Amino acid sequence: MRLTTLNLTNFRNYTSSNVNFNEGVNFVVGSNAQGKTNMLESVYLTSVGRSPKNSKDKQIVKFNEQRSKIDLSFVTSAGKKNIQIYLDVSNKKYIKINNLNVLKLTELVGVLSVVYFSPDELKLIKEVPEDRRNFLDISISQFDKVYLYDLLKYDKILKQRNAILKDFASTEAKKEQLQLFTPQLIETATRIIEKRLKFIEKLKAYAVAIHKEITLTEELEIAYSYTPKQDKTISEDLALGFERIIDKELELGYTCLGPHRDDIVFKIDGKDCRAFASQGQQRTVALVLKLALMEVVKEEIGEYPILLLDDVLSELDAGRQNRLLNMCQKFQTLITCTAVPNTEIKYTTINVKNGNVE
Repeated sequence: MRLTTLNLTNFRNYTSSNVNFNEGVNFVVGSNAQGKTNMLESVYLTSVGRSPKNSKDKQIVKFNEQRSKIDLSFVTSAGKKNIQIYLDVSNKKYIKINNLNVLKLTELVGVLSVVYFSPDELKLIKEVPEDRRNFLDISISQFDKVYLYDLLKYDKILKQRNAILKDFASTEAKKEQLQLFTPQLIETATRIIEKRLKFIEKLKAYAVAIHKEITLTEELEIAYSYTPKQDKTISEDLALGFERIIDKELELGYTCLGPHRDDIVFKIDGKDCRAFASQGQQRTVALVLKLALMEVVKEEIGEYPILLLDDVLSELDAGRQNRLLNMCQKFQTLITCTAVPNTEIKYTTINVKNGNVE
């Protein structure tokens, strides 16, 4: 998979710019606040349909303009493809794939696979479980549409079940209604958890090796944490769990078990990363996860996705920089930086200044 051209119109600080990409490493170079990150954001948006910054569409349109356009062409093993996304200040979004209108965002996911890393990715390691679940869901959805549809189905059932738990009906009436929705929730939750466990096993195999290659000495551990876990099947565990906590759920008014409550645990040399790892170690683990994800996606779809690295080099020493850049040569990588680092790898330079590509 390889990007070829990108045209941006009224996107962030870009008025009208055209970018040509080459294979391997592409350094996107410029001073701060020139538009380097915005370029990577536009590529990510064409992949998943939303900004990695969780910005509203109207915030992405250039100031004092009404509409923005991203036009991205790329090549996959299936041939040449093109994605166009139109955004306007009313928060409306229009998407075309190969000039055909896309009616649902789910049709876009998986057409262009990208893996994105920015300084904000540190939250993947150190902050709330929701960030780690989002990582799982976005990653798996890029190569498994059934998983994406199961997520949507699970969310719908979860909302229905929570509505029952919050209702002012009698306890017995609510328990009777829950007998309809709980089995549906368990069935969908089981499929989601099974695929997450399978994904984590694949990711761990690559991540442990890549982490050792970058750090040289540290041992990384990764585990998917879900409850309850009673050494039975996942569906049996969930069924028993819901039986035990039904009174607690009725008291609290929400569903306390399921993949919406699960987490990923990271350890370095046997110690929990959230509590004991330095910020540099946490950042390295987050980066390693993205590099491992590149390998998992390739294993699943038969080709590497595009790697987007935003401001990653400034936080790495020279040795880790070189080891990272050597890894990035085997797939197309876009790396933002204020200056090209000292390296012997082959690369392309894309200079950005005030929203213009020079």
